[in-house]
Amino acid sequence: MRKELKQTLNWEVEQQELQIGNGTIKGKYAIRRTDTGEILNICSDRYRPFYNSDLIRLVDKIEKISSFKLQGFEEFRKGRRLLAFLKNDEPGILGGEKVEDFLIIGNSHNSSSKVFAGMSNYMFRCENQFSGDLYSLRVKHVAGLDVETINPQVILNKYHENRTRLDQQVHEMMNTRLNWEEVVQYVERLLEEAEPINTRTEFISRPSKRKREILDSVHREMDDLGHTVWGFYNGITFYSSNILKGRSGFGITNGLGERFNRIAWEYSQRAVNRTRVHR
Repeated sequence: MRKELKQTLNWEVEQQELQIGNGTIKGKYAIRRTDTGEILNICSDRYRPFYNSDLIRLVDKIEKISSFKLQGFEEFRKGRRLLAFLKNDEPGILGGEKVEDFLIIGNSHNSSSKVFAGMSNYMFRCENQFSGDLYSLRVKHVAGLDVETINPQVILNKYHENRTRLDQQVHEMMNTRLNWEEVVQYVERLLEEAEPINTRTEFISRPSKRKREILDSVHREMDDLGHTVWGFYNGITFYSSNILKGRSGFGITNGLGERFNRIAWEYSQRAVNRTRVHR
């Protein structure tokens, strides 16, 4: 089973001069863990760490002015990347169903990302899930970096803006029809993109067990939610969250399930946009 989230970060980072023989390398520093001594990054003297204590303080500031509560931290690659997961104690509604809303605050100690914020209706414990520009908290690791200059209300405002936009997208998905022929085409394309195969002919002539399982999941959800883009998307997430979860113990936290959901969302938005153009 997947390990539990860490309830705190009981280690810190520090800058250390790089040395060759008896001399130091001018303008370069190492970022190392204080508990294990692991070198996490080699950076210029302009780089400023966003310390683990800074991340904890930022999370605390958000908790004090909102209904979000810290669930814990996830470390990747020996602490080079970190995610803090906060869950909204006030259940949200999406597509007429109650959902759990998460706010994710991320940081890296290896220059792979700035300090960033993201949102999700699932706890994606995946390092790359929140690498993109999800919304405007893109704090650079340069001179002047100070947790006290980050206004938590800005993060929450952006969260609410994105949550409202998500509600609008789901409403459109619920009102956009999708026939079964289109569903089959989307599933075939999804599998080809998420799991590349040798040839399309081979795929069509010998349907995979995974394809049958996904189509069964989509059929199940569309019977319940309607023959719409929303029904299709829920079929994919049902498969990712239940069928894959039953096999791996990770559910959508694994790479394949995350890819299925992401690609299905992209297809869903294209279907909505295409319908909007032809209205």
